[in-house]
Amino acid sequence: MASGGFSITLHDDCPLDAKYVLGLLNSRLIFWKLQHLSNIFRGGWITCTKQYFGELPIRTIEFSDKTDKARHDKMVKLVEQMIVAKPKCASARSDKDRTFYESMCAALDRQIDALVYELYGLTDVEIAIIESD
Repeated sequence: MASGGFSITLHDDCPLDAKYVLGLLNSRLIFWKLQHLSNIFRGGWITCTKQYFGELPIRTIEFSDKTDKARHDKMVKLVEQMIVAKPKCASARSDKDRTFYESMCAALDRQIDALVYELYGLTDVEIAIIESD
């Protein structure tokens, strides 16, 4: 990605946990959407700027709905696990440890993607389109 160097901040009154939003932004679905919104450069690089991020559909949560709140909390926990696993993967000293943490991160990515598909109500056909692109 080519980035314009910006940050994302949640308003103080936003009830969403920043880790929930981080999970969405790093999901396959939202990246797919970003790819289809932004400019594409030679070599497949995309523009990752505030202009395009502002158009991304961030799924809000109805905290009074127990199922919706549970999805939010599950996303936060998965992202917390990823935040712990990624540095361990990067600093692994043995191939065995590196393989273990790479597998853990891949499994967490799959769980996050599945949760995002659920949050956005995607059908199996829509998921197949996202994953084949």
